[in-house]
Amino acid sequence: MADTSLLVVEDESIVAMDIKHRAEGLGYKVVGIASSGEEAIEKTKNNLPDLILMDIVLKGKMDGVQAAQVIREQFDIPVVYLTAYSDEKTLGRAKLTGPFGYIIKPFEDRELHSAVEVALYKHQMDSKLRESEERYRTLIEASPDPILLLDSQGNIIFINQTVEIIIGIRRKKIIGKSIIELAKMGFLDEEEINAYIQFIPSIIENERTEPFELTLTDKNGEELFFETYSSFLKSEEHGSVIQFIGHDITSRVEAEQQRAELIREKARVELYGFVVSAVPVFASSIPPQLRNTIIKNFADRFEKNVKPNFIKEMSRQGFLDQIKEKEGQNKKELFKAYLVWISDLLSNLGIKTRITRSETKIILEYITFPWIDEARQNPIFSLIFRAMMIRSFTWTGIKGTVTQTSSLLEGSKNIKFEFYIPN
Repeated sequence: MADTSLLVVEDESIVAMDIKHRAEGLGYKVVGIASSGEEAIEKTKNNLPDLILMDIVLKGKMDGVQAAQVIREQFDIPVVYLTAYSDEKTLGRAKLTGPFGYIIKPFEDRELHSAVEVALYKHQMDSKLRESEERYRTLIEASPDPILLLDSQGNIIFINQTVEIIIGIRRKKIIGKSIIELAKMGFLDEEEINAYIQFIPSIIENERTEPFELTLTDKNGEELFFETYSSFLKSEEHGSVIQFIGHDITSRVEAEQQRAELIREKARVELYGFVVSAVPVFASSIPPQLRNTIIKNFADRFEKNVKPNFIKEMSRQGFLDQIKEKEGQNKKELFKAYLVWISDLLSNLGIKTRITRSETKIILEYITFPWIDEARQNPIFSLIFRAMMIRSFTWTGIKGTVTQTSSLLEGSKNIKFEFYIPN
């Protein structure tokens, strides 16, 4: 305690000297006595005591509350108020200055000792907390990753500088608004954000959630991809807080997209090569057994090269678990996604398709065909595309059938496949 310095602020000189002697008797070092608010500020500046014992009611233009406010803002030194009596209005003002304790006059030495020690300890803890918060704030401000803090309702409490740079909007225009507002402004996908908000109770309960991918459009209209991480924090000011961190994976996603495109291109080139090379070889006299063997080999090669692209696309749309578990709760949506995917694949081969629906079946029809003349002379074309349609449909895990209902060999204008999916 001998190292602990105090400043006594009391306008009654006899009372001030009594407090000084009692404090020194307890082992504290009293660096001075001030009788006014102005003098208290001046002596605080010159001596920088560890703690100030401040009488609330002082004579002069500046009372103890006003002096304590200045000292808190300029010097961050803890203040313990001394008071015999005060009206509610004055006490209310005193509370706003963040005092570290009160001592009611008259007081015992042990009360003075307890008040000083508790105030010093509380100030020390508060200082460590502020330092920790400042380090945290500095860290997240300097982070290259966008970081947001949300309350339990999904309202934005804080965004770091990286978020400001990406969206081109100052934080003061964002703080306090729902994260949905960022979606309405066009920066985020509204469906993805609404789904995220539904997860907030789970994040609070489990203190974190598994990372998920989020698409963001920046201020220039460029699409960015982020892998986001969410964790739960507890705040005295805001209660439950969600820390939302995004890690930019745009380069990785673009690389995966390029790889998928290369796979599609490889499949297209292989298919073209296979079909074109088959034209002069196949004739109607080739035994069916040999023809079937070659088609089976083609189907296997088609699955090896093209199925990874199908799986990745279904995973992106959220159907992968359903395909693996063969559950049918989203059967219609999965089949719809499959039709879009197979139509895109055929489009890469120069084949335009048309889909028609009835109450019991779905028909996929080839409208244009790059090898129309050869296909009318040779069965290999119909067999190739029959193998593609049947094999790729099995990847969905959907119970149903796909049947080829017409081919160019039969004099039909188009190739048609008919899907039947039971309810």
